[in-house]
Amino acid sequence: MAFKQLKNLIEWITEYHELLEKQYEMLAAVQEDERIQMALSFLASREHRQAEAMEDFLQDADDDLMDAWLVDSQDFESRRIPACTGCHDIQDVLKNILASHNTLTEMYELRAKLAQNNREAELFTELAANQQAEARLQSRDIGRLEMY
Repeated sequence: MAFKQLKNLIEWITEYHELLEKQYEMLAAVQEDERIQMALSFLASREHRQAEAMEDFLQDADDDLMDAWLVDSQDFESRRIPACTGCHDIQDVLKNILASHNTLTEMYELRAKLAQNNREAELFTELAANQQAEARLQSRDIGRLEMY
């Protein structure tokens, strides 16, 4: 079993977004196709915003909630960033977006079910909803780019 505090999970989520941002920036830098480069730069900026939002949340969050212990067998640190190994076309990028958002959404939904109190459950339910909204926004905007 892994025993972690809620703040450790929020820190990991922030790092997850930062790693995605770096991955998209690196891929954008080597792309020759201008549309894919634009898409990857857009995604990097969105991931940067999400990382900042999580950092802000952590700073403003209730210490009692952030100090809560998570007792379960979920090892969130073993979850990896899905590598956008192809990223040769918009569909490759879109698949990566959906995989990365799905990883977080599934984790949030599980955390909501495993929550020890209503505040924790509400937090993870809201995070799951926000993650799904962000996935829709990114997918929509990438889809628009593909149309042009």
